Amino acid sequence: MKTANQRCRAHPKAARAWKFFGSPPAPGSTRVPRVSSGVPPGCRFWRDAKTARGTRALPGGLRLFPRRFSRLLAALAAGLALAVSLRAADFAAADFGARPGTGEDCTPAARAALRALLAAPDGGTLAFAPGEYHFYPEHARPLVRHVSNHDNSRAPRRFTFALDGAKAVAIAGAGAATRFVFHGNVTPFLVENSAAVRVRDLVIDWSPPLLYEGEVLAADARGFEVRVRADEPFAVDDGAFVICAGGERLPVDAWCEFAADGGGQAAGSGDTYGFRYHATQTGARTVRFDTAGGGGGLRRPPAPGNIVFLRCNLRAAPAFFLEKSKNVALENITVHHAPGMGLLAQRCEDVALRRFSVVPDAKAGRHVSTHYDATHFTGCRGRVLIEDGEFRNMLDDAMNVHGVYLQVLRRVDARRLLARMAHFQAQGFTVVEPGDRVRLARQGTLMPAAEAAVTRVERRGPDTLLLAFDAPLAENAEPLDALENISWTADVVFRRNRVSGNRARGILVSTAGRVVVEDNLFNATGSAIRVSGDARSWFESGPVADVLIQGNTFLNPVRCAYGQAAIDLDPEVETPPGAADFFYHRNIRILGNRFRLCDTGVLLARSVRGLEFSDNDIEYAADFPALNRQAAAFELVHCRDARLERNRIRGRAAAPVLAADPASAPTVRVAPGQNIIVRETRFDK
Repeated sequence: MKTANQRCRAHPKAARAWKFFGSPPAPGSTRVPRVSSGVPPGCRFWRDAKTARGTRALPGGLRLFPRRFSRLLAALAAGLALAVSLRAADFAAADFGARPGTGEDCTPAARAALRALLAAPDGGTLAFAPGEYHFYPEHARPLVRHVSNHDNSRAPRRFTFALDGAKAVAIAGAGAATRFVFHGNVTPFLVENSAAVRVRDLVIDWSPPLLYEGEVLAADARGFEVRVRADEPFAVDDGAFVICAGGERLPVDAWCEFAADGGGQAAGSGDTYGFRYHATQTGARTVRFDTAGGGGGLRRPPAPGNIVFLRCNLRAAPAFFLEKSKNVALENITVHHAPGMGLLAQRCEDVALRRFSVVPDAKAGRHVSTHYDATHFTGCRGRVLIEDGEFRNMLDDAMNVHGVYLQVLRRVDARRLLARMAHFQAQGFTVVEPGDRVRLARQGTLMPAAEAAVTRVERRGPDTLLLAFDAPLAENAEPLDALENISWTADVVFRRNRVSGNRARGILVSTAGRVVVEDNLFNATGSAIRVSGDARSWFESGPVADVLIQGNTFLNPVRCAYGQAAIDLDPEVETPPGAADFFYHRNIRILGNRFRLCDTGVLLARSVRGLEFSDNDIEYAADFPALNRQAAAFELVHCRDARLERNRIRGRAAAPVLAADPASAPTVRVAPGQNIIVRETRFDK
């Protein structure tokens, strides 16, 4: 396929125009936007040259310039137009040697094209024609980068498309017809220190994926036998099943069961991490896994015909990694697989995902998409927008938005303290910088104690920071207290998306910005929505202040053991005596949603002030066996000013129960006509 300049050069009128200007651009040089001029699309040079030549004659036959100067004027105008086109740059990947359909490594061509794109003064677009492009790690760019919630070390990661300092650039395919296939441990896209970056109209996949699918042939309490797919190279080495993909050798130590019909994680199943087994190859593509060590065999053997995902607990690489960037848009993109998350953004501002989907490749007969979350945002601000996407059969959540709690190690003086990134997957990346405002919170209770601005950050290793403040924040700090960066909190809009079949929850939201979750379908196997926050395990902050959950459909959440209710408002906080006026979350409205439930729990709310659950339609059905993760339909623990109005509940023989602890019961308002029984209950937790 010829570039715009090649088509322009071949046009007879354009060829005559080039006679007065010199040689046309060589193949691979800058392309320009399409115009409707009757000449080849993209040939803006000819359009401008033609216009300039047309100015020779004035009404009445008067000439502005003698005829001998007209050609010179046309050439000068064409030169000016060419100079402009060099600034408004469009590039074709084919001009740099990217050839689809060959199976060859397109990484060198992509990097060369990317260098040209980034060198264009005013940005531009790098376009990939339809076809399948393959990318391998050998020629990818090695960079040491610490990626939140992924495996991190000082070893370099390898990036195919590394956009550093980019402005107003786009990488574009032709929709589903443009397919990028990656091999091994490589991160496809890095966007850092950039602004106004757009990636659109692409499909991303791996060959082979870095987790394998085995069809269950037989199973009992002692183990199970699977048939491994033909496109998944493996080895059985001294009793260990080893994934051999893209130069990697990854011993399997975990498995998870999915339904054979493609509907996602098998109802009632859970996680098997640290799986101790002995593998025996029983045929060319069949392997028997026998349990080994203590534990007394399998608690729940997988069902024959279902799919077992053979995985190591690997968080290798997201498909997209964004850091310290603004106004990034990903549009009309499908991620079939990534050996980590679909997207990880940290310390970014204003990220928009429109028609961004993470789904398994149905044509290839695969059942799982990404190793972990479809999308994940750590310490971002501005607006996170996700709309019109589909998130299916991931091995974790569709979206997680949160900050990071630093853990206090010790007080140096009244204005300085030593802190650390407590979770090992949150080490190395930037959590706080001078000028950011932070809040000190007490360990366990997470009650706010003080606020100050950071004046200096001194890194003392990959996980330890010496922080200085403009006020005596550290004066009363104690070891294990938490620090939250309140300058970097995002607004969130999650709208018109479909979430289905994935392991764990639908979405997690922990941010002080305005949150809108509306018109989505949630068919996740755990809680559909969780609003959390903790400084004990994942150290994900923080408290929400304005949440609207409206117009969504919830289908059979909590059919696997991830959460207690369809909606979990469940921060990991203690409420000590004397803290009756402290509530971690506030202002949450759950309005006009439809619930179809196989389990009892509709809502769990802990430490919330200002909670409304109104105009919702709730139907109980026996689509899946009930796990009874929560005894009551509604459970309130240390809440204030909760009200339930105009809800419709059907499908149960007995009236649903709202269980409220003594701190919550006095201010709960349940409007009549809903057939809800209110009981004051003491909870152990």
